[in-house]
Amino acid sequence: MKDDPHQMLMQLGLADDSAEKPKFETLGSNEEPIDLLKPGSDHHTFVLQYLKDRLKTSEDAMSKFYPRWQIAERKFQAYLSLPDYEEQLRTMNNDSKIPAPAIIIFPYKYAVIATIVTYQMNVFCGRDTYFPLGADSKEQADIVRFMEMMVQRHCEKSRMIARVWQCALDGELYGVGVIRGLWRTKKGKRTIIRPAGEAEILADSSLRGKNIRDSEERVIWAGNDFANIDPYMFFPDPNVPMSEVAEKGEYVFWREFVGKHILIRAMKDGLLKYVDKVQSDRGYEHDSKWWNLSHRSAIAGGDSHAGDNSRKNNYSQDNTYMVDQGSVEIIPAELGLGPETTPQKWLFMILNKTQIVQAEPLDYNHGNHPLRVSEPYNMGYGFGQPALGDYIGPIQDILSWFIDSHIFNVRAALNNQWVFDPSKIDEKSLKYPQPGKHIRLKPLAHGTDVRTAIQQLPVTDVTRNHMGDLSTFTRLGDMISAVNDTTRGVQPQGGRRTAAETRIVGESALGRMGGHARLISQHMYMPLIEDAVVNIQQFQEAEQWIKVIGQESFSKWGQQLLTQDFTYPVHDGTLPLDKLQNFDVWKEILFGMAKDQTLKMTHSLPRVFEHVCALGGAPNITSFRLVSDQEMDNLARMGSAMPLPDAAAGGVPPLPGAQG
Repeated sequence: MKDDPHQMLMQLGLADDSAEKPKFETLGSNEEPIDLLKPGSDHHTFVLQYLKDRLKTSEDAMSKFYPRWQIAERKFQAYLSLPDYEEQLRTMNNDSKIPAPAIIIFPYKYAVIATIVTYQMNVFCGRDTYFPLGADSKEQADIVRFMEMMVQRHCEKSRMIARVWQCALDGELYGVGVIRGLWRTKKGKRTIIRPAGEAEILADSSLRGKNIRDSEERVIWAGNDFANIDPYMFFPDPNVPMSEVAEKGEYVFWREFVGKHILIRAMKDGLLKYVDKVQSDRGYEHDSKWWNLSHRSAIAGGDSHAGDNSRKNNYSQDNTYMVDQGSVEIIPAELGLGPETTPQKWLFMILNKTQIVQAEPLDYNHGNHPLRVSEPYNMGYGFGQPALGDYIGPIQDILSWFIDSHIFNVRAALNNQWVFDPSKIDEKSLKYPQPGKHIRLKPLAHGTDVRTAIQQLPVTDVTRNHMGDLSTFTRLGDMISAVNDTTRGVQPQGGRRTAAETRIVGESALGRMGGHARLISQHMYMPLIEDAVVNIQQFQEAEQWIKVIGQESFSKWGQQLLTQDFTYPVHDGTLPLDKLQNFDVWKEILFGMAKDQTLKMTHSLPRVFEHVCALGGAPNITSFRLVSDQEMDNLARMGSAMPLPDAAAGGVPPLPGAQG
């Protein structure tokens, strides 16, 4: 293109002429945009500064939350930080001294958050397909099941259960949970069996007519790749709410530390460029606020982020890079990356804040940034929301104080305090620490009243009511968090209850948690799955074999799924039926169907029987059939057309084909 892109933007009023911009090179026909961002060039410096300015804006906004997050995660661990506490314990152990009484931090926050996270995992991942889809017509209903299984396959490949658990934990602890979803194509070597070639037979005649083991490189997986983003490593556009950054944000970055060997391999595969040109002196070396961002691993003695200590203490090691990857909406012509003068989403990757190694259009049909954000305690329209830990943190502090003060008072009561006359009492015998103590009187006290020589000071337990207060404040915390004995799986006290009372109490206890889960589903999972479905329709190869739950064989899906419009219902927030309860329900259905002639005419009784057997733990019941699927269906139709036997006479209808 001969025209200067910057000049075009000036004519459209989209560029600022006051800012000094380099003269951009023209993109060749066989060149990629990353080819223009050569290390050390003015063009690269300009684009890098453009990206770093936006990243810095988000870093400054997000860093305001870090002190609050650090306190929240320390309380979650019941972590107590004392000066030289570990060294004191080590010294007492080496000197064979009795350790000083430990201060107890009651992990109330952990108990509450763990209950909520477990509930959310069961809600979202407790069904055969984690995320159900819907359709607008009867003709589309069958296609829905195929796409559900495709999405389920991608979820299982990305270990979605672990993703849901981490996202739920981050949401309760920090007030924000993030899952990124990109389309990934993974190549690798796989073993194949092939006939021996002519050259191989010439080299070894014994191979004639034989198969040999070999390997070939091929695509082993192509699909949606879901991954959690650490809130400390998440940098969204602060001009929009976090939960809306995917649709409305100008940019969003996420950070991780990646080994150089992984990046070099990606460069060899053509995914990145200039990795070997990255400066050894890291651009973030003196930016100390990025070190020790989190203390979540403090109680375990590990790193908050794997490799933190080695990176902090030894900058000369050049085996790990800080990777800032982000989706940014840019005008390509403004940055000299293309002729387009309308905003487009691009994917960039920066290593050590010094070198851009990836710059390519993010051409996703869904048009969103490739991540979704959940803010489960959203208060409105601001940037950054509180978390459950902020609400129940003071409750944990007072509970810990009740326990520690009571233990301290009990210890004081166990250590007897005496007032004695040293002229009448042998002080050495008074200090004898073992049970069965004998206190000796001096000769001057012989024959006198012992009570005038020694007396124990009265001890009053002023903390005797603390354990009762502990229950009171625990109930206050339960009121805030909507977690109680029922949701914890503990049978409430107070006498026997009827089944109806138990059900009502359980439904009331789970009401708030169910609404909480529905909000998270609306914020996070349904938009995430909608983006995943659009990615499948855009990138997935058409020829796929899928086995739908309840079907005996695999089915091939094709072009009809690529143009299908689906609906994305929000999870209802309730727990799925457990297997035993589900079995009992289907067992009653089987018995009712066996007694109803109309149902037997409209439904297959043998297939319902097989389904009940599978629920009861006998999935191989079909291996005991004496007939094929078609014969079984024919027998079911013939049996349903027969008249009912006379119950009074005890008659039984003959089997089809039986001789009368």
